[in-house]
Amino acid sequence: MKDSFIKHLKPRKNSRYHQGYVDRSTLKKYFSECKDQPVIYRSGLELNFINYCESNPKIIKWASEPIAIRYYNRLLQKEQNYYPDYVIENYKGERTIVEIKPYNQTVKPSALDSRWLKEAWVNNVDKWVAAKAFAEAHGLKFIIITEKFFQ
Repeated sequence: MKDSFIKHLKPRKNSRYHQGYVDRSTLKKYFSECKDQPVIYRSGLELNFINYCESNPKIIKWASEPIAIRYYNRLLQKEQNYYPDYVIENYKGERTIVEIKPYNQTVKPSALDSRWLKEAWVNNVDKWVAAKAFAEAHGLKFIIITEKFFQ
């Protein structure tokens, strides 16, 4: 897990999502090899997940945006990097790549949905296909978590 470009994208004050930094000194389970990197949450869902990781006894380590995965973006027709939101390690030593998304971005849009949502879907599917292949090749799991996880 190395320093990644995504860590240089600071939380935006004008974002429609609740964004910010977490004080690393308050974290008990953050991967030690990532301790010098900022811990950024890019939505309220991500902040909920951070709190979940810190309070869940089955999760022993976690990191935010610690890896880059190459994928082909069909909309832009070029290779890009995808930075999954989290990597967690459970008490069995199993690691999982975790993507946090609003539920409406995890289901195929209908013909009546916005162009933005349709494009987001295509881009997300491209990333998730690459993430699943990466996870499989590295002995990891890949999951997507939505707000339904917290209900």
